[in-house]
Amino acid sequence: MTITTLSRQNIQALTPYQSARKLGGNGTIWLNANEYPTSPKFQLSGKDLNRYPEPQPQRVVQAYANYAGVSTENVLVTRGGDEGIELIIHTFCEPKTRCHFILSSDLRNVCSEC
Repeated sequence: MTITTLSRQNIQALTPYQSARKLGGNGTIWLNANEYPTSPKFQLSGKDLNRYPEPQPQRVVQAYANYAGVSTENVLVTRGGDEGIELIIHTFCEPKTRCHFILSSDLRNVCSEC
C-alpha cells in the first residue's frame, strides 16, 4: 500500500500546477501569480512587497527535512494546521463519505463529512 493507492482516483489523475517561477521563469512581472506588476508607491522597505510568499519556501523545507532526517520530497509546508488537515481530507476522502484519520497520539482524531 502506498500514499498514491490511498488517494482518490480523481486526485491521482491530476496534473500538478507548475507556476512560471517554479519552472524557472526569470521575469519581473508575474501576472500568472495574480501579483501586482509594480510595487506600491508607498514602499516600506522591500522591493518584493508585491510578491506572494513562496508556496514551499526552500530554506524552511530543507531545514525541516534536515531536522527530521527525511528527504525534502517528504516535507510539505502549510499555512497553518487547518490547511494541512484540509489537504489531507480533500486528497484521501471521497465526497459524501465519512473519513476518520488518526494523525498521531498527540493530536485528536480528525473526522469529517467529505
